[in-house]
Amino acid sequence: MIFKITLCVIMFVLIMIIFMSIIEGKIRDRQNEKILWRIEEMDKIDKRDKVVTRTGGLAHDRNRTYSEIQNQNDKKTQ
Repeated sequence: MIFKITLCVIMFVLIMIIFMSIIEGKIRDRQNEKILWRIEEMDKIDKRDKVVTRTGGLAHDRNRTYSEIQNQNDKKTQ
């Protein structure tokens, strides 16, 4: 009798471990798909999305001082 109860408990634990590993694998696959999808979307955005400012772009702004940028903006508004 004790042997049957022990065997049933062990079988139950093994079945639960198997089901949990299957569920965990499916969850991990979905998370990996979402990460890959986000990476692919970021690649698409980087290719078509460019920042354009009134002063000629961010790279142009980094090479000039703030006062030069302000002077150019003032000339454009006058």
